[in-house]
Amino acid sequence: MLTAFLLAVNSAKLTIPVVSLYASAPTFFTVWSLLRFITFICFPRHIYRRCDDHLYSIYQRFVLFFFQNWVNVKIYVHGDYKEIFEKKENVLYLSNHQSSVDWVITNMLAIQQGSLGHIRHVLKNDLKWIPFYGFYLQQHGCIYVRRNDKGDLNRVEKGMRQVLNNGLPVWGHSSTRYNPVNNKDAIERSRTFAQQKDLSPLDYVLYPRSGATVSAIKALKDKLDAVYDVTIMYNQTYDNDRQIRLAAPSMSEYLSGQTNELHIDIRRFRINEIPNETNEEISNWLYQRYYLKDKLLKEFYEFQKTKQTDSVIFKSDKDDIPFEIELPLRATIFSCIFFTLTTLPLLITERGRSIYWKFCLFGTPVTLLWMHLFPPLKNEN
Repeated sequence: MLTAFLLAVNSAKLTIPVVSLYASAPTFFTVWSLLRFITFICFPRHIYRRCDDHLYSIYQRFVLFFFQNWVNVKIYVHGDYKEIFEKKENVLYLSNHQSSVDWVITNMLAIQQGSLGHIRHVLKNDLKWIPFYGFYLQQHGCIYVRRNDKGDLNRVEKGMRQVLNNGLPVWGHSSTRYNPVNNKDAIERSRTFAQQKDLSPLDYVLYPRSGATVSAIKALKDKLDAVYDVTIMYNQTYDNDRQIRLAAPSMSEYLSGQTNELHIDIRRFRINEIPNETNEEISNWLYQRYYLKDKLLKEFYEFQKTKQTDSVIFKSDKDDIPFEIELPLRATIFSCIFFTLTTLPLLITERGRSIYWKFCLFGTPVTLLWMHLFPPLKNEN
């Protein structure tokens, strides 16, 4: 009986957030559609943009309810967090990328600064086909790119300039994914790239394709305050017996408690500290930052190998003072209540379920067709 109860509890820890987040997607999209329609008729575009940022913030607080308040994960920040958390600013956010959880980590940092609604991601092109989310993120100002497509570099630069033209604060987010289990081809390509460029080989991150970052810095350098260089480290991702690195937890694994500690090293560079006279200067600076990321991750995994007790906390350098960030329930609970109360009636009644599934059935192809016919950069004024 006790075993069955514990299994039910563990199952609920994952099932409730997954069902809640997926079920709320049409609800969120409906609210956004009404907002877009009303502001299009009655208000100038900058009013819509501010309202959209606020709505995005509300929904991401709902996400953070599950990824911070719901789970029992200790989250430590390292580096320049004191300086970063005390003020809002326009930034470009660069990060190593190991898991879909990394996108939520952007939220964890942005909410500490009061910038949650201002995030604009640079995303892999395939993600735009995710029903509802793909379309909305494009309308929010995120930019989809294809790897190694030089035409996309112009799209990144134009997209970044358009964000600035909207007159809003911005957190621009770009990252490169590393998976030691399922992405071995990318790791090998990264090593080949290092040989071709006469760069030091990396073991824990991929060398970034610098084009998108170069385009973003060129487009935003007169408006950006800083670049945040973020290194994400998950514990329980090293197998001491086999002496190999494991894949970082997926969203479902994170929510089900398969990691209990997360470390985020964040370094702030004023935009005028970054050499940006030429594309090569920016690329070389970026390669150097990823070399240091690789070094930090190596130190982290060496620490994990020898760690004797959970009370010992990793330090990124001798002067580092790790700080555990906690998100007060009051920061997320109202968003959770709002999306629960607006989504639940659609799921518990027969008529509501009918409306819900029809909306999903017809809304998905309409949004995909819209993205194909009306790319956002062609529609911006």
